Amino acid sequence: MAESQILSVIRMWAAIAWADGVLAEAEAEGLRRLIRTADLTAEERMAASRLLEENTTLPETYLTSMSPESRRGVYRAACRMAIVDHVFSQTERATLARLRELLAIPEDIAHEIEADVPGLATS
Repeated sequence: MAESQILSVIRMWAAIAWADGVLAEAEAEGLRRLIRTADLTAEERMAASRLLEENTTLPETYLTSMSPESRRGVYRAACRMAIVDHVFSQTERATLARLRELLAIPEDIAHEIEADVPGLATS
């Protein structure tokens, strides 16, 4: 069974949070809050909670059914997740680049989004 769109989004954000190999408390709390408030089934909520327990990588699923605006929103939130612990590593940069590809966001749009996220160093 394919996972729901919201669980895929949570998985992406978890992958960004884990990209530097550590899930900082600020990152974990943001994900917990999202998991608590998201419209998930009990099974999906359990699966999402497991993403906090072990290093998670980006899913290789393209979310092409999402509107361009939704994909940009996912990317914007992932950028914020990348700097919530006030550390922006090269691994997180590479993970965001991979996410941008998965979401089919043009590079110029990605740069605009990144420029609006305080603390995110563009490279």
